[in-house]
Amino acid sequence: MRRSRAIDPRQRMTMALACVTSSVLFSSAPSITLALPTIQRDLDATAATLRWIVIAAQLPLCCLAAAAGRLSDLLGYRTVLRSALLCFAVASAVCALGPTGGWLIAGRVLQGVAAALAAPLGIALLAREIPVRMRGWALGTLALSITVTSTAAPYLVAVLTDYADWRWGFGVYTAAGLVLLVLARRESYGTGRTAVPMDWKGLLTLTGGLTLVVVSLERVAAWGHRDLTALLLLLTGAALLLVFVLVERTTADPLIDLGMCRRPNVVAAAGGLALAQWASLVLSIYLSLYLQQVLGYSALQAGLVALPGALGPLLLPRLVGRLHDYAPNWWTVVGGALLGAVSLMLIALAVDRGDVVTLMLALLAFGCAAPLVYTPASGFAMSAVPTAAYGLIGGFTTTARQLGGVLGLAVSGMLFAQVQAGALAHLTRTERLGTVQRHDLDSLVSDGERGRRLLDSLPRPSAQAVLDSANGAYTAGFTAVLLATAGLLALGCVSMLVALRHRMSGLTGETGRPG
Repeated sequence: MRRSRAIDPRQRMTMALACVTSSVLFSSAPSITLALPTIQRDLDATAATLRWIVIAAQLPLCCLAAAAGRLSDLLGYRTVLRSALLCFAVASAVCALGPTGGWLIAGRVLQGVAAALAAPLGIALLAREIPVRMRGWALGTLALSITVTSTAAPYLVAVLTDYADWRWGFGVYTAAGLVLLVLARRESYGTGRTAVPMDWKGLLTLTGGLTLVVVSLERVAAWGHRDLTALLLLLTGAALLLVFVLVERTTADPLIDLGMCRRPNVVAAAGGLALAQWASLVLSIYLSLYLQQVLGYSALQAGLVALPGALGPLLLPRLVGRLHDYAPNWWTVVGGALLGAVSLMLIALAVDRGDVVTLMLALLAFGCAAPLVYTPASGFAMSAVPTAAYGLIGGFTTTARQLGGVLGLAVSGMLFAQVQAGALAHLTRTERLGTVQRHDLDSLVSDGERGRRLLDSLPRPSAQAVLDSANGAYTAGFTAVLLATAGLLALGCVSMLVALRHRMSGLTGETGRPG
């Protein structure tokens, strides 16, 4: 409270606008986590559609994070902020009113674009308007507000899902976007416009390449690894990413400075952030579906079971940040990734046994692991470059983190589909299900319309056997995804140790100079 009184009313208004805007836009992506099973049931959506509803909001952040700051410099903070809020309000309305999964995916894409455009604005506005002596406090307040809102938003939507309708959650975001747009139009702050050119070739090739790669992985999950279209999309996406690398190496003002990949601290930090986001996003999505579709919990009950996993991200970042300031050491990041791997294995064991108590304890451990990776890894990446390159390294690490989440969900979906299909193969043979009925198995666990029609077409003993087998197949797929992600985190620990084997003092960070 004393700190807030040390700044004038205009600065307080700017700080409030930055914190609330960033919190609302960034919380929209995870807000529907607990509502996903209900959304799948209401829209009778396939598992692939459900994954796209999540990926659609993450992919624009991955593609546009590096460009958003430069776009704000080019067009001005005011223009980009207002455009982002208008886009967000329209996108949320589309999600609230959309009758099909396709409409919901389109709205989520626009939400992701709005969040990506606004990503650098909160920090930029605070850095511009708040005095230097107060800047650390202001940035800490911004980070805390985003964390609290992103943690609370799924529970708000869960309550609306259980007692009203999940569409009301998007209605709340529509109203919030319109109110913030009005406030942003009334607020007077500097434009922040500079003459920094935009790397349009890099932006287009990066966006196109990443999108095609993700689409190809999703097609493999839906149609199998022999799908020719998926292979062509993958090759085209890889070619565009190769063009992106060539463009970035020759342009004077690259979107992402690939020269940072030669710095061990930056590579290790980016890898750690990507793996942590991979594990966190995959766990949150599949856990919500498991708790509600297999164990039969409501959205709010599932949120309460998952609550221990949210305590670490809420309580530990500031403590870990102080520890990093006092004694920066890469063992914190490596230990966090290792704790995450062990936690995921315990979660897999609890899921396989249906042991909710063990599951909650393992989620608590995983929630403590994530801050041990996020905070120190970001700090080590910053310490590897001079102050003038902080903007570039921020865009690089943000892109790496979001890329980990998007690819993690796509690859995990592919693995999940293969394991689930294998578990159901014997069932489809013994029950003599036809081609259409085999596709309807995807709707069984979610209690969708097609799944109910399938059960109605079978004799009662066979119907119960099919339903039990479908639940068992989902559990098998979820367990396989958890174990694979745990193995990936363990491999990441080894890779970080190898990448940093020549660093000073064994595993300590660099000293703030280019490596």
